[in-house]
Amino acid sequence: MWVPFLSFKRDHISHHNTTLTHPRLDTESYYTMPEKWRSSGRVLRSIYWANRTLAFRLTVWSVFSAVQYFIADAWRAIRNIDNARAAWLLHVPALVAVVYIVNNLADMSVAEYLIGGVFGSHSLNMMRSFAEHKTLDDESTRTAVIDAGRLMSLLMLNNNLHIAHHDEPSAPWYEVPAVAQRTNAYERAAKTNSLYKGGYGELLRRFTFKPYDQPIYGKSV
Repeated sequence: MWVPFLSFKRDHISHHNTTLTHPRLDTESYYTMPEKWRSSGRVLRSIYWANRTLAFRLTVWSVFSAVQYFIADAWRAIRNIDNARAAWLLHVPALVAVVYIVNNLADMSVAEYLIGGVFGSHSLNMMRSFAEHKTLDDESTRTAVIDAGRLMSLLMLNNNLHIAHHDEPSAPWYEVPAVAQRTNAYERAAKTNSLYKGGYGELLRRFTFKPYDQPIYGKSV
């Protein structure tokens, strides 16, 4: 409900065609520029650090990012920037249809749907994207592999094999494991300490409360 499909498509294509993790260029970056970090106060710096943990990303940031994107993209539609108006002309009727189904056919309140369906699924997507990219000196090695089991891989449509997804972004989801094998995705991720052999369980164990990376772009650790 919170993101028009065509807007997501626009931003994700941009993500694939830019400098990965760059805060001003990459639509999916969670880093901040060094100059912005230096001018930030203690509270904002704490938020930057907190957002490198799963506990914050899957709760506070899940809600904040959805609301922020909804408002920002709606404002883009009003000004017709980046073809956002066309995206919303398709999105608004779909919103009306979903609200009607929830209220009249599903025996569920809109509040229940927002909490469980919208923000719940968005939090799961935050889990998927949490460790996909890390800022490193070599731009070609900024992508990770999360060696998840069959269930989680299916749930994530194999996007956990993220190097392979970036190698061949046009490959359908069911071919991504073959792409990963062909392009030595596991070995390449291991060389940059971006291979998580324990899958999403490892991410939960290691990074629920501990930052998986620092928040400043270009400062690799």
